[in-house]
Amino acid sequence: MPPHQDEEPSHEPSESSKGKQPEPQRLPSRAGYDTAVLLDLCDTIRSSLHEGRPEDRWEEAMGFLAALLRDEEHYNRAIEFETIRDTHLDRLISDLMDPKYRHPRVPIRFSKDVERAETLERKWVERFRGPYFNMEQNRYRDLPKTGRLRDVALNPNADNSEERWQAKEGKTLSELEGNLEIEPGHWWLNLACAHRDGIVGSAREKPTKGKYGVAALPLLTGQEKIDEGEGTLKYVRQGRITDIHVSLISQVGATFRILRGHHLRSPYAPKVGIRYDGLYTIRRYSQWFNEVSDRHHMMLTLERVEDQKPIEDILHIPRPSEMDDWELYEKYEGEAIKKHKGNKALLD
Repeated sequence: MPPHQDEEPSHEPSESSKGKQPEPQRLPSRAGYDTAVLLDLCDTIRSSLHEGRPEDRWEEAMGFLAALLRDEEHYNRAIEFETIRDTHLDRLISDLMDPKYRHPRVPIRFSKDVERAETLERKWVERFRGPYFNMEQNRYRDLPKTGRLRDVALNPNADNSEERWQAKEGKTLSELEGNLEIEPGHWWLNLACAHRDGIVGSAREKPTKGKYGVAALPLLTGQEKIDEGEGTLKYVRQGRITDIHVSLISQVGATFRILRGHHLRSPYAPKVGIRYDGLYTIRRYSQWFNEVSDRHHMMLTLERVEDQKPIEDILHIPRPSEMDDWELYEKYEGEAIKKHKGNKALLD
């Protein structure tokens, strides 16, 4: 492996990575950061650390950290606090220094990369002092204001978990508008956040009717299996008659949005939160009643629409920075419930 270079390294994708991830954008000059591009790089490197695997963009990232370290000698070029916070650069530095991620499959000069990360963090601590140590608290405070929980409200007294979070201003977009604005792989903390952004018309797990019929169907509970022979998915759900989406009987052949949640028993379920997985067509709907269990059952046969981002390209979502936000979300919700109901509520 060649030594780190001061100039920007090549970003040609390897043969093994073709067709799996979009080609990464080149990092901009340090005078004008593209937050989304830098966040993507940090997430990519952190994922490789967490999984203990080599990463094609490793040299690019380490070269960038080396450049940041040189910039610390020239305050007029040094990276701003807000950029570090918004791109989770501090979490990348923390992961690099964490002994549990010193996996034998990462680059052989890993110890030198760790040393660079330690020096860079020391420089940032000297420059930012208190605010750097309080970075996570800063993110926590912003979560309900400008972060992922903006414009949603928590009702800690709600007995039903589906009613715990509600969008303040949920918008129902037309099918065309929604598909243009929200791409497969978009991720939310909960269904209320998806309702806020207009992809569903309710914060409850039920079909949402848009202008042209069923616009979206969240699959948050139940079970889903892949039918390799048919190239379809079988989704099974049980409960009361109101839980089996009887309205979908008339929607066989319809195309709609599928959102999956982490409580869904499925190979496609996200690790946490809610993820939009693209457009699917209902091929079959069936239902039955089990007299022994006194439960209604339904089965949907779903087929993913072609000519959209492959499902394999979004299964890595949520990414590390989104997992960071999930941890803050759990803390925020837990503390709010504890404040209103006491410690016992957290154990119920």
